[in-house]
Amino acid sequence: MVFEVRVRILEEAPNIISDEFLCRGRRVSLYRRIVMYRGRRLEKDLVRFGKAVVIVPVLDDGRIVFVKQWRAAANAWLLELPAGRVELGEDLKEAAQRELREETGYIAEELTQIANVHVSPGYSDEIQTIFVARKLKHVGASPEAGEILHVVFMRPEEFLSTVNTSAIVDLKSLAATLLYMKLFLT
Repeated sequence: MVFEVRVRILEEAPNIISDEFLCRGRRVSLYRRIVMYRGRRLEKDLVRFGKAVVIVPVLDDGRIVFVKQWRAAANAWLLELPAGRVELGEDLKEAAQRELREETGYIAEELTQIANVHVSPGYSDEIQTIFVARKLKHVGASPEAGEILHVVFMRPEEFLSTVNTSAIVDLKSLAATLLYMKLFLT
């Protein structure tokens, strides 16, 4: 049976009136965005973060290099893929190589971009670009001063089995791992 889904696309987009700066943290800025839509004035919170990269580093034996990282916002250890912000003047591949080396100690001879995704468009402008890294060479890690993490090697299926257990998995890592499995393992 085939189901047909019809989606009504709204042609009329809200008009942005202003972005009012509220405060700045070390890595994010908070704004109040004022928009007009169909005669109504709406206020939306907006966290400005910018671009980031997520890397799925695959060893020759098929295991993926994850990091177990303590996250202050969650007050917990999270099992994640290496990831981070794209710095000013840095292109996406440079950022991916830098984050991969800093967090895991590996560099990739082969880096393939597989997706661009909005992280949480309800309040943030962050866009993450997902890469698959292959032909890895270990050169030694150099985490940022505030990063508390260690490297974990797992097969994709092992990682998926941690979901709904006592381990806490973040969504970017779950989505990127599933996308990698769909594109490269099926």
